[in-house]
Amino acid sequence: MTDRVDPQDIQHKFERWSALQSKLLQAQQDWREAEALLSEVQEYYLSPQWMQDREADVTIKHSGEAHSIFSEDGIWNAMTEHQEQAITWMRLGLDAIDK
Repeated sequence: MTDRVDPQDIQHKFERWSALQSKLLQAQQDWREAEALLSEVQEYYLSPQWMQDREADVTIKHSGEAHSIFSEDGIWNAMTEHQEQAITWMRLGLDAIDK
């Protein structure tokens, strides 16, 4: 025999889910934008121009909120983080489907 569920509690949970759902849709749009941006950064990083620009000490302005594009570790870490996030998103999606 199962315990009786409080319908009001379920209503609150459904409303919370509804609020989160719109945020999840925005997160998907943000993911697509981030994917496109990082793809361009990665293409530049893997091109011969990146090394030429880095060795020529090309001056760039950056906000300081992220590493310089000439920071090999910074770009490498960004690509690694992105891949790990993609794996996490896939696992979350698969968990939802498997329920």
